Amino acid sequence: MKKLLEKALLKPDNGLYFILSDFLALCTIVSIIAIVLETVPSMEKYELYFTVVEYTAVLIFTLEYLARLSVTKPKRAYVFSFYGLIDLVSVLPSFMGFGNLTFLKSVRAIRLIRLLRLIRLAKLSHSHRSDPEESLGVFALNVSIYITLLLLALLCMGTLMYVAEEQVGTILSIPAGMWWSFQVFMGGIPVDTPLTMLGSILYVLARFVGLLLLGVLVGVVGNVFRTLLFSK
Repeated sequence: MKKLLEKALLKPDNGLYFILSDFLALCTIVSIIAIVLETVPSMEKYELYFTVVEYTAVLIFTLEYLARLSVTKPKRAYVFSFYGLIDLVSVLPSFMGFGNLTFLKSVRAIRLIRLLRLIRLAKLSHSHRSDPEESLGVFALNVSIYITLLLLALLCMGTLMYVAEEQVGTILSIPAGMWWSFQVFMGGIPVDTPLTMLGSILYVLARFVGLLLLGVLVGVVGNVFRTLLFSK
């Protein structure tokens, strides 16, 4: 069983690894959607469904955490790693009954970055400069990573704005916070001025994140065009 877990969790050179990664990615996405929608006032009637999705996801992520803990040597290398801490923090609020710590549960979106990054490394290990189709496949994955990064930034900023501005009535849900953050990222679009000190700080941070995302996008697109030109 331990060898099977090592193959499924640590070795991105086999089909089982990709199957498990896709399953965990799907669970993460469904969980995030539930976290976001449960903050929408009109969705309160579906609270039971959101609760079922949440605890099902927590059970799956907990089993994954224990499995990774069992196959990683030394164990502290995973426990105190960035992603190990993210995996732990993303399930603790549910176990402890802190349903109001939505911003902590939303960090599980970072798990998607890890999965895409590992798949990218697996593709890179099999790609060659003389094979333009393989190279384009890697860059298509880079585009997917960028889109995931963009959605992650929107989710994090939207959640933080929801926490900061909910009480004053400016941002009433995470989707509203994400839309506000997207407008800030785009730049030049008028947005509602935050009413709290934390909201004002987040506004400045959102502007900075928008510039970083623009720089990443320019790099990704530039790599794609460079690959297309040199492959001819």
